Amino acid sequence: MQICFLTENYPPQRGGMSQSCDRIVDGLRKRDYVIDVVHFASRTGLIKTTQQINGAYISVPFEDSEAHTLNLTWNYIERQTYDLLICFGGYLPVLAAPVYAKWMGLPLVTMLRGNDFDAAIFTPRKRDLLQDALLASSHVCVVSRDKKQKLSKLFPDVKVSYVPNGIALSSWHPSPSEISMAKAWRAEHTNGKVCIGVFGQLKAKKGLDLLLRSLLSLERNHEFHLLLIGEIGEEMQEMLISSALSYSHFSFMDRFELIKYYLCCDAVAIPSYYDGMPNVLLEASALGIPVLAAKIDGMKDLMQGVTDELLFEPGDHKDCRHVLSTFLNAEIIQRLKWGSDLKNIIETKFTNQHETDAYEKIIATLPGFSSSSLRLQSGQ
Repeated sequence: MQICFLTENYPPQRGGMSQSCDRIVDGLRKRDYVIDVVHFASRTGLIKTTQQINGAYISVPFEDSEAHTLNLTWNYIERQTYDLLICFGGYLPVLAAPVYAKWMGLPLVTMLRGNDFDAAIFTPRKRDLLQDALLASSHVCVVSRDKKQKLSKLFPDVKVSYVPNGIALSSWHPSPSEISMAKAWRAEHTNGKVCIGVFGQLKAKKGLDLLLRSLLSLERNHEFHLLLIGEIGEEMQEMLISSALSYSHFSFMDRFELIKYYLCCDAVAIPSYYDGMPNVLLEASALGIPVLAAKIDGMKDLMQGVTDELLFEPGDHKDCRHVLSTFLNAEIIQRLKWGSDLKNIIETKFTNQHETDAYEKIIATLPGFSSSSLRLQSGQ
């Protein structure tokens, strides 16, 4: 099967969206789907194609004209033969996908991340684009049950499936040197305090301000050390400096650089006001690190019924404070159990294999496709 895959997020770009896109494409390619990744990159130059195993990487420059960029892209992809078009969220892919699908006469699968929905649905210009893409899609995939419910209520005739993110466990484990480094870092920087990590792009929706307010209202906040990795806005920096909280801050890192820092943490916090399914949630859980999180979207899907004591209502600093206090007062054996329970749920339900299985099943339901025809096309 030949797939044209439109995206704005793909390596060499950094960040969770790029990481997720790469994982999905890699998983399908390993099952003999031939995928051409059309990557709308923010750079100048010409369209450039690089051959990869089971497909190609097509880098499309985008400066300031959507029409020019998408017309040039069409001139390129119309000469190819495809069986399916996939839109991996973003702005240009969502704008182009319904038109390209009609022109090529192909079924369209739209994969939405959390921000694709949360930002677009309340932004007038983007809402219209999102609606066009959804109504043109044979199937829509979202990363949380909450997003599925919201989309189904707004667009009852659109087929929507919940496909959570997965993680490749075979490549996500610490080396002896990383374990040693984490022990040394803790000894040098935390002074025996409970270390809470907050990793990723620490923008407004991620709720760092909520976590800081919760800690400041906690009488025993001097017993915590924050490990922050990612870009922090000026307002949050000023809040940290004036708070007298104990913390360390590093700039954004690639995910494999993070393993040793995850191991420095007693827990990882995800205090988002709204979200999708953050890769940080999977990465920390897969290492057996407890997660303190807002009870929304992917965090709720993964943690509810597993570590309920560590979930708090989104935006509620008192409830967040209660969870922080619960963790602080817990015995070491209880903290280890929370981490172990999360690791077990990852291994049984949230691997990259589970994710690829789900996408394969969806492709098999599309008009003109079936499991048997897909096996024949891939030569299995």
